[in-house]
Amino acid sequence: MLRALDIYKLIHQGVFGPGHVISSAAAARRALGDEMAALKVKGQEPKAKRHNLDEELLEPIVPDGRLVRVNLRPLAANRCNVQGARCKMEHAGWLAEAMVKSALQVKGDPARMKRRLAAAARWCRKNLPGQSADLELMAARAQESGSPAFHHSPAYPRAYRPAYRVILNDCLKPHVSGRAG
Repeated sequence: MLRALDIYKLIHQGVFGPGHVISSAAAARRALGDEMAALKVKGQEPKAKRHNLDEELLEPIVPDGRLVRVNLRPLAANRCNVQGARCKMEHAGWLAEAMVKSALQVKGDPARMKRRLAAAARWCRKNLPGQSADLELMAARAQESGSPAFHHSPAYPRAYRPAYRVILNDCLKPHVSGRAG
């Protein structure tokens, strides 16, 4: 289900971090609270309908592990002791603050974005040939328009039900032990 748009989004997150989703700290807290509440309600579904029960809390999105996705389902279900990572808080209020701090610290580099998109396009030619032309077209358009952020492809949420926040791994230090990386 991985499409060129999803590859672009992952690369964008790994270069530019969470800045594009944060209009203010208060808005970030509200949006996170709303999503966490919705996940807790969905967590009441019968087990047969639940997805991603084995989802890791932390998922590195760049090779050096500097930026990670913090998956929200383990937090909402209080399943934070995942692969050695333990949350020191029962709720995720700290996550909005970590997002804001990350957004302030991550300064995206369009040249890095261009290099990573080119590398991803080469990878796609070998591994996802049906997506390589789309990714190359997106890379060219992104170069012209300043590397904007995009949403996932329509197929991605249907297949994976993503629920995460992108933050700097270093922002996890006060809250999660056994961090990614």
